[in-house]
Amino acid sequence: MAAEDTPARPDWLAIPTAAEEARWAKPEPTGPSGDSVVYTLHFDPPYRPSPDAPQYKTAGHYTGWAANLEKRLAEHEAGRGARLTQVQAAAGGTWRVAAVEPGTRYRERQLKAHSATRRCPICKAEAQGQAEAVPAPRRPEAEPELEAGA
Repeated sequence: MAAEDTPARPDWLAIPTAAEEARWAKPEPTGPSGDSVVYTLHFDPPYRPSPDAPQYKTAGHYTGWAANLEKRLAEHEAGRGARLTQVQAAAGGTWRVAAVEPGTRYRERQLKAHSATRRCPICKAEAQGQAEAVPAPRRPEAEPELEAGA
């Protein structure tokens, strides 16, 4: 097919240039092992902006993504990490790494859309420990049947 046989491209059709495609298709950086991770930090105690703040204003976890987990955790410790970890440290709280899994920023977004408390192994262990300390509720004994004619 000759070039003159090719139909003209309409003006309204926006076709990206090679430079635009390269910029848009930028791959996510990966760590030294080639894999990035998604991690969850468990706050001890949960962060509360003020003592009289309502319960729904607390934060018990932080979920993040890192190409190099050790470097990212060092940033959190140095106060250059996420704002939530900065205010948690300023409030005198600490955190522990609760979970790490291979993943991308997309997986981080998926996890952030749901409660971290439900998937946090530290919270699950604490809840199980508290459940063992609380005695199981007793079932009421069956009441004796009433006589039919009374």
